[in-house]
Amino acid sequence: MLNQFVAEADRKTEHAKRKLRETQDELGEEAARKMNAIHDLGEQIGTKLAKAEELGAQGLVDESMKLLEEVEDLRKAKTDSEQEFRATMPASTYQQQKLRVCEVCSAYLGIHDNDRRLADHFGGRLHLGFIQVRDKQAELQKRVDEFKAKSKRK
Repeated sequence: MLNQFVAEADRKTEHAKRKLRETQDELGEEAARKMNAIHDLGEQIGTKLAKAEELGAQGLVDESMKLLEEVEDLRKAKTDSEQEFRATMPASTYQQQKLRVCEVCSAYLGIHDNDRRLADHFGGRLHLGFIQVRDKQAELQKRVDEFKAKSKRK
Protein backbone atom coordinates (compact mmCIF):
# COMPACT_ATOMS: atom_id res chain seq x y z
CA MET A 1 0.00 0.00 0.00
CA LEU A 2 2.87 2.37 0.78
CA ASN A 3 4.37 1.68 -2.64
CA GLN A 4 1.07 2.68 -4.24
CA PHE A 5 0.84 5.80 -2.07
CA VAL A 6 4.39 6.92 -2.90
CA ALA A 7 3.89 6.15 -6.60
CA GLU A 8 0.68 8.20 -6.61
CA ALA A 9 2.43 11.10 -4.87
CA ASP A 10 5.22 10.95 -7.46
CA ARG A 11 2.65 10.93 -10.28
CA LYS A 12 0.98 14.01 -8.77
CA THR A 13 4.34 15.75 -8.55
CA GLU A 14 5.16 15.01 -12.18
CA HIS A 15 1.66 16.11 -13.25
CA ALA A 16 2.01 19.36 -11.34
CA LYS A 17 5.42 19.98 -12.92
CA ARG A 18 4.00 19.37 -16.42
CA LYS A 19 1.09 21.67 -15.69
CA LEU A 20 3.45 24.43 -14.53
CA ARG A 21 5.60 24.05 -17.63
CA GLU A 22 2.50 24.41 -19.81
CA THR A 23 1.01 27.40 -17.98
CA GLN A 24 4.05 29.46 -17.15
CA ASP A 25 6.05 31.35 -19.69
CA GLU A 26 9.21 29.64 -20.81
CA LEU A 27 12.21 31.36 -19.35
CA GLY A 28 15.65 31.49 -20.82
CA GLU A 29 18.08 28.88 -19.57
CA GLU A 30 20.07 31.35 -17.48
CA ALA A 31 16.94 32.88 -15.94
CA ALA A 32 15.64 29.40 -15.11
CA ARG A 33 18.97 28.52 -13.50
CA LYS A 34 18.86 31.69 -11.38
CA MET A 35 15.26 31.02 -10.44
CA ASN A 36 16.17 27.47 -9.37
CA ALA A 37 19.06 28.81 -7.29
CA ILE A 38 16.68 31.21 -5.52
CA HIS A 39 14.26 28.38 -4.87
CA ASP A 40 17.01 26.12 -3.51
CA LEU A 41 18.18 28.86 -1.15
CA GLY A 42 14.57 29.37 -0.01
CA GLU A 43 14.23 25.64 0.64
CA GLN A 44 17.40 25.62 2.71
CA ILE A 45 16.21 28.64 4.70
CA GLY A 46 12.81 27.09 5.34
CA THR A 47 14.26 23.76 6.40
CA LYS A 48 16.83 25.36 8.72
CA LEU A 49 14.23 27.68 10.28
CA ALA A 50 11.96 24.73 11.01
CA LYS A 51 14.89 22.79 12.50
CA ALA A 52 15.96 25.82 14.58
CA GLU A 53 12.44 26.12 16.02
CA GLU A 54 12.45 22.41 16.81
CA LEU A 55 15.84 22.63 18.54
CA GLY A 56 14.73 25.73 20.47
CA ALA A 57 11.64 23.92 21.67
CA GLN A 58 13.86 21.06 22.88
CA GLY A 59 15.99 23.52 24.87
CA LEU A 60 19.03 23.28 22.60
CA VAL A 61 19.45 27.04 22.33
CA ASP A 62 23.10 27.11 21.20
CA GLU A 63 22.44 24.75 18.27
CA SER A 64 19.33 26.75 17.41
CA MET A 65 21.31 30.00 17.38
CA LYS A 66 23.96 28.47 15.09
CA LEU A 67 21.23 27.47 12.65
CA LEU A 68 19.75 30.97 12.79
CA GLU A 69 23.15 32.43 11.93
CA GLU A 70 23.32 30.09 8.93
CA VAL A 71 19.81 31.22 7.97
CA GLU A 72 20.94 34.86 8.00
CA ASP A 73 23.83 34.03 5.66
CA LEU A 74 21.44 32.15 3.37
CA ARG A 75 19.00 35.08 3.42
CA LYS A 76 21.76 37.43 2.29
CA ALA A 77 22.70 35.06 -0.52
CA LYS A 78 19.03 34.74 -1.52
CA THR A 79 18.58 38.52 -1.54
CA ASP A 80 21.65 38.90 -3.74
CA SER A 81 20.39 36.19 -6.08
CA GLU A 82 16.93 37.80 -6.27
CA GLN A 83 18.46 41.17 -7.14
CA GLU A 84 20.57 39.55 -9.84
CA PHE A 85 17.49 37.74 -11.15
CA ARG A 86 15.44 40.96 -11.21
CA ALA A 87 18.21 42.74 -13.10
CA THR A 88 18.10 40.15 -15.90
CA MET A 89 14.31 39.93 -16.19
CA PRO A 90 11.86 42.44 -17.64
CA ALA A 91 9.65 43.95 -14.93
CA SER A 92 6.43 42.51 -16.34
CA THR A 93 7.86 38.99 -16.35
CA TYR A 94 9.26 39.26 -12.83
CA GLN A 95 5.93 40.33 -11.37
CA GLN A 96 4.21 37.15 -12.50
CA GLN A 97 3.95 34.54 -9.77
CA LYS A 98 6.62 31.92 -10.40
CA LEU A 99 5.87 28.58 -8.85
CA ARG A 100 7.77 25.40 -8.11
CA VAL A 101 6.55 22.00 -7.05
CA CYS A 102 7.77 20.50 -3.79
CA GLU A 103 9.50 17.21 -4.63
CA VAL A 104 8.35 15.59 -1.39
CA CYS A 105 4.65 16.44 -1.13
CA SER A 106 3.85 18.00 -4.54
CA ALA A 107 2.63 21.28 -3.05
CA TYR A 108 3.06 24.47 -5.07
CA LEU A 109 5.66 26.86 -3.65
CA GLY A 110 6.21 30.40 -4.84
CA ILE A 111 9.76 31.23 -5.87
CA HIS A 112 9.47 34.58 -4.09
CA ASP A 113 7.70 33.30 -0.94
CA ASN A 114 9.05 34.76 2.24
CA ASP A 115 11.21 32.66 4.54
CA ARG A 116 8.50 32.28 7.17
CA ARG A 117 6.11 30.76 4.65
CA LEU A 118 8.76 28.33 3.41
CA ALA A 119 9.65 27.35 6.98
CA ASP A 120 5.96 26.74 7.68
CA HIS A 121 5.76 24.49 4.62
CA PHE A 122 8.91 22.45 5.36
CA GLY A 123 8.00 22.14 9.04
CA GLY A 124 4.35 21.42 8.32
CA ARG A 125 2.58 18.19 9.15
CA LEU A 126 1.75 17.33 5.54
CA HIS A 127 5.33 17.73 4.31
CA LEU A 128 6.80 15.93 7.34
CA GLY A 129 4.18 13.19 6.98
CA PHE A 130 5.20 12.60 3.38
CA ILE A 131 8.83 12.34 4.51
CA GLN A 132 7.88 9.76 7.13
CA VAL A 133 5.84 7.74 4.63
CA ARG A 134 8.69 7.76 2.10
CA ASP A 135 11.23 6.78 4.78
CA LYS A 136 9.05 3.95 6.06
CA GLN A 137 8.43 2.72 2.53
CA ALA A 138 12.18 2.67 1.84
CA GLU A 139 12.82 0.83 5.11
CA LEU A 140 10.16 -1.79 4.37
CA GLN A 141 11.42 -2.20 0.79
CA LYS A 142 14.90 -2.86 2.16
CA ARG A 143 13.50 -5.53 4.49
CA VAL A 144 11.62 -7.18 1.62
CA ASP A 145 14.75 -7.18 -0.54
CA GLU A 146 16.78 -8.72 2.30
CA PHE A 147 14.10 -11.37 2.84
CA LYS A 148 14.05 -12.23 -0.87
CA ALA A 149 17.85 -12.46 -0.95
CA LYS A 150 17.80 -14.69 2.12
CA SER A 151 15.13 -16.93 0.55
CA LYS A 152 17.15 -17.37 -2.64
CA ARG A 153 20.20 -18.53 -0.69
CA LYS A 154 18.26 -21.36 0.94
